[in-house]
Amino acid sequence: MKLYALDLNKEQWLELLERLKQPKFRADQLLQWIWQKRVFDVEGMTNLSITLREKLAEELDFSAPALVREQKSKDGTRKFLWQLRDGNTVESVLLKSGVRLTACISTQVGCPLGCTFCATGLSGFVRNLSSGEIAGQFLAMEALLGRDINNIVYMGMGEPMLNRDEVFKSVRMLNDEKLRNLGIRHITISTSGIVPGIEALAEEKLGVRLAVSLHAVDDELRSRLMPVNERFPLAELKEAIKNYQEKTGDRVSIEYTLFGGVNDSVEHARALVRFLKGIHVFINLIPFNSVDGRYDVPEAKDILKFKKVLDTAGFENELRQEQGSDIDAACGQLRRKDAEGSALALEPKAHSVTKKDSRRAVQRDEKPETAASKRRSGEKTAADRKVPRKKMLPEKERYRSGKMKEERPTYRDSAEAKTDDGRKESRKRIPSARPKAAPERKSAEKKTAGRAEIKKPFYEPELNRKKTKLKPSEKGRSKAGQAAKKTSAAKKRGVKK
Repeated sequence: MKLYALDLNKEQWLELLERLKQPKFRADQLLQWIWQKRVFDVEGMTNLSITLREKLAEELDFSAPALVREQKSKDGTRKFLWQLRDGNTVESVLLKSGVRLTACISTQVGCPLGCTFCATGLSGFVRNLSSGEIAGQFLAMEALLGRDINNIVYMGMGEPMLNRDEVFKSVRMLNDEKLRNLGIRHITISTSGIVPGIEALAEEKLGVRLAVSLHAVDDELRSRLMPVNERFPLAELKEAIKNYQEKTGDRVSIEYTLFGGVNDSVEHARALVRFLKGIHVFINLIPFNSVDGRYDVPEAKDILKFKKVLDTAGFENELRQEQGSDIDAACGQLRRKDAEGSALALEPKAHSVTKKDSRRAVQRDEKPETAASKRRSGEKTAADRKVPRKKMLPEKERYRSGKMKEERPTYRDSAEAKTDDGRKESRKRIPSARPKAAPERKSAEKKTAGRAEIKKPFYEPELNRKKTKLKPSEKGRSKAGQAAKKTSAAKKRGVKK
């Protein structure tokens, strides 16, 4: 079988091109075509010589995972079934939250852990994926969408820590600035509690985010949900999380799926608080997405009570919104149906956690009762019982919202108002509740002059002075000139005397 081009990192490309007697800069060109331009056919790499393209086509397979089926949900979630080079199939999910896109990719064909609530475990384990097959799902989704996806989670089919060498290599290639150049903090690796994998991730110091699927803090219950707990019990898992946090300083995400009547009580919430005490975590509460009816969907009241315990204890948490409930969005559902050869019809929409009857099965043909259907069945409607509708009541007895109210008090003054029969009647003005201003004291000038006093502006004192009329000869002269003229005139008069 040919080498898989997506499996090669930059160092491996340099070795291959050196063997083919090609310059080193060809490696950057090839990486740009595959990882940034998302071209998976060597014939489309037009800046390479024809001779080089022929040699590469003989030795390498440039194909990305081939799309077999796609399902689209009303909430924007998209589910993809990819076919690999050997004919095996894996799943990927594209989650949409506003303008934020997150790709959930698989790391194994099937899964060996056999979690009782997971559809992937029901199909068994086939093989591990290579680093190129893991990252190829991400590149194929981007090529299909025609845009970049800026978040990726290793939470699809399989256990990433049981294939950690290829998983870590795929992370480095996605993060390499010469390849995809995806931010390292935009990558999350999830594990069901493989302690050696958590320890290895701490030693690698990749900088990715870690998520641990917990689901229960009682060994007996967790072993029933997740058989991996028998190999790595809760005490070892807790110690591994603490050591990881000491070495990396990163907060750990805890995935807690709520199963109706199994692990969603207040007592379970308090036990979770005691287990996580002293660890810096963020808890994701995930209402169960039913698989073959093995577990029930939790009720809304139980979810809110559970969340309230975490809030009171001071733990950061978030209730995940149900996504892709009208398609096979849970891990392994789409692949399992395809493997059995059955039609890929959409499953009935799962119960909303806000409904009280979430434990009952959903009936598609159930229609809401109308007044006509009630009359056919002989049941009395509101009209038959002669119950007056709120909108039929006079305006005085209801508000615009239609609710029954007493007559609204009048706060605004009006000279006339209409009665119920349309006639006009006079309405007395409501006296103002404001206190009257104290009467101003009359000045002596007002009493004598009998006219309003003109207030003199305080900022123009010159206007208060009496203006003397100037003689025509004195106009246009300054005060100093006028004084000098008066002095000279007095001297002349003295001389005459």
